[in-house]
Amino acid sequence: MLQIIFIGAAIYGWFGWAPTGAVPGTISTRYRIRIAIGTLVAVAVLSPVLADINAAATWTDAFILIGSLVAQLLMIYEKYETWVLWLIVNVVATAQYLSLGYWFTAILYAVFAIVAILGWKRWRDSLSH
Repeated sequence: MLQIIFIGAAIYGWFGWAPTGAVPGTISTRYRIRIAIGTLVAVAVLSPVLADINAAATWTDAFILIGSLVAQLLMIYEKYETWVLWLIVNVVATAQYLSLGYWFTAILYAVFAIVAILGWKRWRDSLSH
């Protein structure tokens, strides 16, 4: 289901962004705090649901799901902070999949973390121009 959401977001971004690509902006500290609190509340609500269906790692699974959704929304709206959240989500996912012995998935998320660092740098550089 998450992949379908990502595909929809990619299509939205394809048509919503400028023809030359993203034009990143930042969000205020007040909205950053609201986003962080909303993310944590959503993780706290989702985690027991995942426990009820016997998920392997309820808190990290919930964080990876909710964090990915929030990061995707920030990316759709071309907010610089998306890369910080993507980096955190991908590092958590890499650690989780390593601990579960899912080596190829862990490597994939480690590559995603590198992409997040590169995206963060590229968007940061574009903000200074």
